[in-house]
Amino acid sequence: MSHRTALRRGRTVAVAGLITAAAFGLTACNGTGGSTAAPAASAAADNGAGNSTGSGGTTGGSGSAGTPSAKAGDGAAAAAGDGSGRGGDQVARCTTDGMQAGWGAEGGGVPDMKTDQQQTVAVWLKNISGSPCRISGFPGVQIKGTEGTTWDLRRSGQAPQPKVLKPNAHTSFTITLLPGTRADDHKVEPGLVLITPPNEKKHFQLQWPYGGAILDQSGATHPGTFVNPVNVP
Repeated sequence: MSHRTALRRGRTVAVAGLITAAAFGLTACNGTGGSTAAPAASAAADNGAGNSTGSGGTTGGSGSAGTPSAKAGDGAAAAAGDGSGRGGDQVARCTTDGMQAGWGAEGGGVPDMKTDQQQTVAVWLKNISGSPCRISGFPGVQIKGTEGTTWDLRRSGQAPQPKVLKPNAHTSFTITLLPGTRADDHKVEPGLVLITPPNEKKHFQLQWPYGGAILDQSGATHPGTFVNPVNVP
């Protein structure tokens, strides 16, 4: 073999070696590129977890069936009538059509209408809707006198307490009243009492069962007869 031929073969082997080294280097770069793609997969998983959490939160919040979540548990607790108020917004409001009303309950008794001291009577409200409902606030109370007068009672300063009523459960509120006993008192002799549940427009009509008269302070700023919020003893 001539010296020139040997030199040419040596150059060919060197070029082949450079090509092999370049190919190896390219493979290593591609491997690094594959590693950089991994965070994109993690981001997709995080998004999936976020969507799952969001979906679970929405499901629980709406009260629909679905994967149990913390919110769904809170809503279930409120629906069970724990009175905590958590999740209460997911329970429908108690309506006049879904309730019954009547006189008497804890916190109120039979008033002594022959005294000039303040007395307390109670009105119960029962959930007959077949589903849990939430109730909070002041009822509307209008006294219709036998002589044709009407008196919309003022509210007390007590703070309302929210409550969720199970089906057939009840709550109550009280009316504080000041009897009128003197001959020269300006009085209202109740005939009918109209009871409007909180946040409702329709009312119940209850006959006044106790007799006697109430001191007419319908124009007073701080009358001795007023209504208290539901759920407050």
